[in-house]
Amino acid sequence: MNRRLGNQNWIYIFALVGVLVAIYVVYQFLTAGLQAYIALIAGVMLLIGNLPELARALQQRQWGSAVHNTLIGLALVSYFVGEIVLKLLFWPLAILLLFLALPLTLNRVGVARAYANAGRNVVSQARQLLRLRQRTL
Repeated sequence: MNRRLGNQNWIYIFALVGVLVAIYVVYQFLTAGLQAYIALIAGVMLLIGNLPELARALQQRQWGSAVHNTLIGLALVSYFVGEIVLKLLFWPLAILLLFLALPLTLNRVGVARAYANAGRNVVSQARQLLRLRQRTL
């Protein structure tokens, strides 16, 4: 009987924590600045407007204005999410996305490809390192 009451207490604690997190998120939505909402609207408009062109660009493996606008749109949406939830995670992501869009702004597609290849190399090396570490353990 005591064990059943202990399990119910944990359920109540988790429910209370969930309600508090939900209240915090709603509060953040209501108090987010006008700039964050304008950034969200502009970012979503860029993403929706570029969707067909982005699909064609990805099929043809071309780096152009579609990828550029998508990176900027994602940065704006990331700024909004950072304003609401985790600034330390999403604001640096927004800055990184804008940094990745910079070569495309300057019509330097080769530099953008070099960034993408360097990112792929870093991810593949990290995967290999994790596999090697798992084998040795």
